[in-house]
Amino acid sequence: MMEDGVSWSVGEPATLRQQTVATLREALLNDVFKPGEQLVERKLADLTGVSRTSIREALSQLEAEGLLTRVPGKGMVVTQLTEDEALRIYEARAILESAIARLFVQRATDDEIKELAERIAESEATNVPERARLHAEKLDAVSDLIMDGARNEIMRQMASILRARVTYLRTVTSRVASVERRSKTMVLLRGILEAFQARDADLAERLTRDYVERSAAFATMMLRDAGMNEGRLSDKEEMESQK
Repeated sequence: MMEDGVSWSVGEPATLRQQTVATLREALLNDVFKPGEQLVERKLADLTGVSRTSIREALSQLEAEGLLTRVPGKGMVVTQLTEDEALRIYEARAILESAIARLFVQRATDDEIKELAERIAESEATNVPERARLHAEKLDAVSDLIMDGARNEIMRQMASILRARVTYLRTVTSRVASVERRSKTMVLLRGILEAFQARDADLAERLTRDYVERSAAFATMMLRDAGMNEGRLSDKEEMESQK
């Protein structure tokens, strides 16, 4: 069954739980459910064709990933990331990803660097607002290869904690970024690639940190503006109700 651009059909047994999680995660990342919206187990079970027990388990996993928040008396709702929370995520990313970049320079093979160039080209080909979700996936693939080349399983586990929220922020910022900003992002990413190709660990580390910090500034500005707009809307609604 297709609805809102999401395939709601979930395959059978073996990896049923993982498939349910993946289906719901994709719906969240595609903005099918809005921040603050309550998720009803019965409705999700009807959409996916799986049991409410499977839905409940999947929701718990997505809560652990930070995409959902459990609210007393209401159940699971879509997480509303604040400006401050987003900043903390990017601070962690800057520290982790810059260190991973240094390890990639030291440990990646020449073939991995060549493959990285191909993945960056693929991400550039999807760098338009209407393909924001696919673009985020391609950037995830770039990050995955850099992680593979760094060869540090502990860092991989640490990065996995942030993964879903990073992908979410990548998706929403890609939707609203200007042409100029998107172009500059790819220029910066290619600069990091050139540092990798030159095996310059200091430069790769610095450029990666700069890249993440630039993303942080844009994401927090976007969330700040969204919060201000919601505040204005709430004030207007309150004034209308008092008339």
